[in-house]
Amino acid sequence: MTCHDLGTAALQPSLQHLAAAGGCVDCPMSTCPKVPLSDTLDDAVIRQLVPREARLVESKQEAEELLPELLAARVLGLDCEGVALGRWGRLCLCQVATPQQVFLFDGLRTGVVEVLRPVLTSTAVTKVMHDSREDSSAFLSQFDIELAGVFDSQVAHTMMLENQATKPFQISLNELLKSVLKLENEKETSLGQRMKKDPNIWFYRPMKEDLLTYAAQDVMYLPLLHRRLCDQLGDRTGNRVMSRSQEYVKYARMNLHLSSPKAAQRRHLRLQAMLATHTDAALYFKLNLGAHRQGVVSREEALKNFKDMHYGQIADCWVSAWNTGGNILFLERLEANAMPEPERKPGNFGWRRRRRPVGPKE
Repeated sequence: MTCHDLGTAALQPSLQHLAAAGGCVDCPMSTCPKVPLSDTLDDAVIRQLVPREARLVESKQEAEELLPELLAARVLGLDCEGVALGRWGRLCLCQVATPQQVFLFDGLRTGVVEVLRPVLTSTAVTKVMHDSREDSSAFLSQFDIELAGVFDSQVAHTMMLENQATKPFQISLNELLKSVLKLENEKETSLGQRMKKDPNIWFYRPMKEDLLTYAAQDVMYLPLLHRRLCDQLGDRTGNRVMSRSQEYVKYARMNLHLSSPKAAQRRHLRLQAMLATHTDAALYFKLNLGAHRQGVVSREEALKNFKDMHYGQIADCWVSAWNTGGNILFLERLEANAMPEPERKPGNFGWRRRRRPVGPKE
């Protein structure tokens, strides 16, 4: 089979590695975008775990034909692209990587992503993701699919830092690939700038080849990354990471009582907040209220109430204020700092004074 048989972008780590792995070397360079691989990776690992081709799946029937292959896999890479991806955004593309191939499932085609439900909800198939929170929220809100069997590489990295007694931070996928596999996504910077200029770029059809290649690169190394992270953590099965990754998956069910992001702009409102990152002066929380809306704790006294928390942990909080744009909510911890009583305003339910009936004038 040649790359042209797929009708999509082909992933070509290098001609030497592809020849060793039995891949296609006949296609013109213009149709086989290069993905650089480190020379320190041995050919056996590349043959087993690095996909060499990407295929775009645009119909329910195509997806159904691939389902047995995906269900038979032990480990898959999983990622999503979309417009404002998350609870109120739109999932436009779902990328799944096997050791041999990357499949790009078109999320805008009717029924395509829904076919993947048995794979996405299976605990027998490990799905390797990097920061699965907004993806999990998109699957649940848009397709009513709750992920299971997730190994989150960002969680694994946090656990590595904890083992080293090093201050944790939210690492990007590109940074993690550099650190663990000595790899680099060369298209990350240029396409990242394009996506900032045009947030709707994943909604356009047909998708350009460079976007398909970018999407495939985001997922193609995840199975190999899974193996290396498990080795470094001494967690052969990855079960410890998967157990903690469930905290990220639970993010999708946070604050479902709020019907819109603006509904959170209410003083004393109770909500859940997941610790995402921190500085010396503040803690930052994800709220499942859209990717660009976050919670912040910055008061010195309030910060003391969150000392027991780790990244990915959920706390019950209440809203004390918000910024002018409404995209930042200032939070206090509920159990540590009792929420003040609501202001007593005339006409509020429960506070209206009972008036004596007025009889007819004498």
